Amino acid sequence: MKHRRRSILSFLLLIILVGGGIGLYVYLTPYHAESEAIEALGSTANVSVTNSSTHISFEVPKSPKASIIFYPGALVEPESYAPLAKELASHHINTYIVKMPLNLAVLGINKAKDILDDIPKSSATFIAGHSLGGAMAASYAGKHADQFDGLILLAAYANDDLSNTSLHALSIYGSKDQVLNLKSYQEKWSLLPPSATEHIIEGGNHAQFGDYGFQKGDATADISKEDQWKETAEAIAAWISLLSP
Repeated sequence: MKHRRRSILSFLLLIILVGGGIGLYVYLTPYHAESEAIEALGSTANVSVTNSSTHISFEVPKSPKASIIFYPGALVEPESYAPLAKELASHHINTYIVKMPLNLAVLGINKAKDILDDIPKSSATFIAGHSLGGAMAASYAGKHADQFDGLILLAAYANDDLSNTSLHALSIYGSKDQVLNLKSYQEKWSLLPPSATEHIIEGGNHAQFGDYGFQKGDATADISKEDQWKETAEAIAAWISLLSP
């Protein structure tokens, strides 16, 4: 009787472990980079793309106006942001997309440190991120404000108080974004430096900052992803230009 009970318990435990493993696998399955992102990973005459074990770099051949270290959104493959990085490069801005453990920036908040040690020195250096990646970028920036000129948030908000730092901040989100918690975004705006600037992309949504398909809970955008990448890069470039002496 005891042997039978032990066997039943072992069987139930096996089911729980297998079920939990399957559930964890499904949960951690990332949003994959789609065709335009894959295409954007190729180097051109104007942009050198290097895919290393720690990050993907998009560098212009001559002295860049600025460099951006970019944290991807949760469970989004870093390659998904290649089209946006290519757009930024067209404005002479080097971009370094960080590869995160399990595609979760919360597990790699300090990854920017290693990237900073490797990238060429620029006249200005920024840290940026999309969604959860933005929150983690803000967290790192708050503890290392002396390493950056500013913070760029895409569909994200800071959970750390940056209001007393010397950082500049730019926040961009789409008017059709249904993933970003707008109430929390507005409540936590005061955590940003007083000079923080906001840019709203009319018709843009949450997922179209990258190229990884539709994201659960989001709204359908009224503009193309190409237009959203272009406007995002233009807004960032214009903001950086305003900061230049």
